[in-house]
Amino acid sequence: MHHDEMWQVYAPNGEPIPGFGWDSALDNPELNNADEIVGVSVIFVYRINSDGVLELLWQRRSSEVDRYPGDYDISAGGHINLGESIVEGAVRECYEEIGAKISADDLRFVTMRPFNKNRFAWIFVVDWTGKDDTFSFNDKEVSEVKWIAFDKTEEFRKKYAKAPLKKEELTFISLKEWFSQHGYLQAK
Repeated sequence: MHHDEMWQVYAPNGEPIPGFGWDSALDNPELNNADEIVGVSVIFVYRINSDGVLELLWQRRSSEVDRYPGDYDISAGGHINLGESIVEGAVRECYEEIGAKISADDLRFVTMRPFNKNRFAWIFVVDWTGKDDTFSFNDKEVSEVKWIAFDKTEEFRKKYAKAPLKKEELTFISLKEWFSQHGYLQAK
């Protein structure tokens, strides 16, 4: 987290409130018992490996971060800055966290949902199949990345992910549904 950012604030219907931001130096609004709603872009990078297996990219948080150091997290994601679109935030976060240069056209929308009373999340996937998997960690929030087979995601998440992700079921149900609808997972 960068403590010099202003995060975009949203109305309860999910629309951004122009010119109204939350000072990230105050930490997240839910920790301050505030009423403001902020937004996050959540990006899952996936690929089909040479064996035809669907894999998700997980990042390991660096030991230098103040929250959940050393734990695994989603591929990339973070708060949407004041005046920034959801898609612009997703593109920026992919580059800042893992050095992945993506465009708006690379993003595929999965779902949008509230995470708690103070946070909306827009969830995207990005296909990395056949691309160079050398990633760089530009803002020192990430120490390494790891590809995990999608069918091992739940076990990996519950064992190695940061605390909030260990109990986060709805996002992964939505992700599984998206991959199933798009032909990446066979019905059992």
